[in-house]
Amino acid sequence: MMIESGFFNRMKKLQVIRMLGSGMDIGELNEYAYEICFLLIQNIFLRELRENHHRTRDDMLFITEKILQDMDLLYSKEEVERIVDGTLWYREPTKQEGFKTRVYHETTRTKEEYIFRYFKVDREHSHWEQGGSTVYMLTEESQEMIFITREILEEFGFNLEQFYTLQLIKTGNFMKARNSIDNLMARVRVLINREKEYRRDIIRDPQNIFFDRSIRGKKSEDEIKGQFEEEQKVFANMFSWRNRYDVLPEDKKQEAEMMFENLEGARLLHDSLAKHVMENLALELEIRVKYPESFWNISSFSFKKDIWQNHIVKNGLRDIEDLEKVVSPLFSPKTEFIYPLEWAWSEQMIKQKRSIKKEEDMTLEDGWKFRETDWELLIELYEEIFTALLENGRFSILELNKKSEEEKGKWLRQRENVDLFMMFVISKVTLDMNHSGEDERLRLFKGLCSKNPIFKELHGKKILSKIEDAEETFVWKELFISPYTIYIEE
Repeated sequence: MMIESGFFNRMKKLQVIRMLGSGMDIGELNEYAYEICFLLIQNIFLRELRENHHRTRDDMLFITEKILQDMDLLYSKEEVERIVDGTLWYREPTKQEGFKTRVYHETTRTKEEYIFRYFKVDREHSHWEQGGSTVYMLTEESQEMIFITREILEEFGFNLEQFYTLQLIKTGNFMKARNSIDNLMARVRVLINREKEYRRDIIRDPQNIFFDRSIRGKKSEDEIKGQFEEEQKVFANMFSWRNRYDVLPEDKKQEAEMMFENLEGARLLHDSLAKHVMENLALELEIRVKYPESFWNISSFSFKKDIWQNHIVKNGLRDIEDLEKVVSPLFSPKTEFIYPLEWAWSEQMIKQKRSIKKEEDMTLEDGWKFRETDWELLIELYEEIFTALLENGRFSILELNKKSEEEKGKWLRQRENVDLFMMFVISKVTLDMNHSGEDERLRLFKGLCSKNPIFKELHGKKILSKIEDAEETFVWKELFISPYTIYIEE
């Protein structure tokens, strides 16, 4: 078949774009109508994402005037009103009709009428009963037009993708929210890689601190910290919706849980990005203060002057073949390949996870040792946490801020101590003292029950997590964790 299934729906989206700014009588501005209307829609969309309620017709008139001024175009008040009304409604503004067009349908083989709008009424924020003006928001057709290519996100930036995700979570559109979270994670990974490359660059040549400003522009350290704090608040706002979806049907509830698990991964990645950025800022400061000479020291050594002119031309060579030995490395250098240290550690970690070991340490023939998790230490540390769950039904990670330096040392002795807490945070679990699988959380619970039978009262209980709305955070040296609380489901 020459016409594919879905042709009608695809053409509808193109019609939305094709009709934007058409049919307006705005004189010399007609050739700019398409761009002006798109910029108007984009500005309203940005305000919607930022929960800015200034989206009335009067606000649109103001935005349009500002757009025309930025484009250095001459305009009249009447032309501005025609642009706004021509984007809000089709033809006669007094009728307030939707845009109409006819699109060929591959099934009926006829043209069918298609009616759409670029804006719809935001009933939640209009407050007509209080005499408020009508507030507008984008329709799905307009949103699709904005996101017709993902490149537009480069212009919006990370924080607006966050706001877009938040809007999807609020409306219960979990599938789209998961896609948006994937985009968030992809953007964060790109930013983390940039920071890693930037660190390598400034270590190799500190002058890159001045030359490479594309990483974070000219923002001060306080501005960067403020930005990260704002982004963390948006993450907290997203997670605050988690408990509201407990009343959903089981299939939708499961879909929401999967989405929130992805969101937790994005938040942890964001924490990692913040860590890399702050470490690089600290490195910049250290280089500026301790090694200022590195910015102006230029190597005075050169092949032409020091080797060719001062040695070979002046003293000559004992054998003509020596010339080849001197010159050939410059044109065909051979560097022995050395495996990166990261690869070596990665290989050890993989083997550690896949190997089943009965002894505390397993020594290989070449001398390498696998490190076994210290479960006795884990059970000792988590006894306090499970006692709190048993007595109070909840435990906040902020409680660990009260620990002494000696107790903190125990918690930081192996990474599994904190990782296991984050496993409770990321996904819910039902406690089972008879568990024989690979879930480390249940292995921990089983060990606690063996040590102290009182914990058997928690058998069959479900542990969930939530993020607290608190200014305090969990900060130990370079370890930063949001204020999570794990609790027993009633």
